[in-house]
Amino acid sequence: MRKIPNMFDRSRQLPRLALLALAGLLAASGARAQSGYRSEVYAPPPPGRPGPPPSRPFADPDRAARAAREATGGRVLGVQQGGNPDGQNGQNGGYRVRILQPDGRVRSLHFDPNSGAVRD
Repeated sequence: MRKIPNMFDRSRQLPRLALLALAGLLAASGARAQSGYRSEVYAPPPPGRPGPPPSRPFADPDRAARAAREATGGRVLGVQQGGNPDGQNGQNGGYRVRILQPDGRVRSLHFDPNSGAVRD
């Protein structure tokens, strides 16, 4: 006589099948993710092509506001990008920060993103 599988036998097989299916999916996705991996050493751009933009460690409007506030003791009214009147190649860099000073005067300062300096 043949034994008929009951519900309890099937419930024991289900976790095994689920684990096997999950392992197969993980193996397939891992192989696909690694296929796009490139192990290349960075080479500088060829002559005549521009490289990456130079690093500007202080290029942040929050830093510009903080530096102007610390320099004057006033309240920041606003920060605008491109407040450098003597930018290179016609491009304005830096930030123009408008400050309300404790004596009530409004003052515009320039924040240089390359050096972090604040000037009138």
